[in-house]
Amino acid sequence: MKKLLVVAALSMLTGCAGQQSPWVQAYGTNFPQANPGEAAVYLVRGPAPADAPPINITMGQQALGGLPGQSWMRLNLVPKLYDIRAYGTQANAELIITVDPGQTRFFEAVTVEPGSARLMEIGPGDGRRLVNQGQQAPILQ
Repeated sequence: MKKLLVVAALSMLTGCAGQQSPWVQAYGTNFPQANPGEAAVYLVRGPAPADAPPINITMGQQALGGLPGQSWMRLNLVPKLYDIRAYGTQANAELIITVDPGQTRFFEAVTVEPGSARLMEIGPGDGRRLVNQGQQAPILQ
């Protein structure tokens, strides 16, 4: 009986050792973190219809670029206040954020009604999932 228990316990341990957590399976072990002294801010967009126009993003007076469906961009920001806007074809929405060193934050660009877009903060799990599913969008310089 003791041998059976030992064999069962060892087989359970062996089975567990080969399994990875759902987080590791979905995101890997080395998702890029913030640069030292900066915050990593990811702007992401989930799936969108093929004919949907990109959601254009600005920060202050600087145009950052457009986010088509399933895309993302990463901003390395020093700690301070930022004014970020998402532009639809007819209206825009402003989001003011403050970042701290070492932070990694995710904001999703969404169409709220035809012609209007906005940014909303999402959790790191959803943010990492959208980054891993999408393509990096170029940032205008």
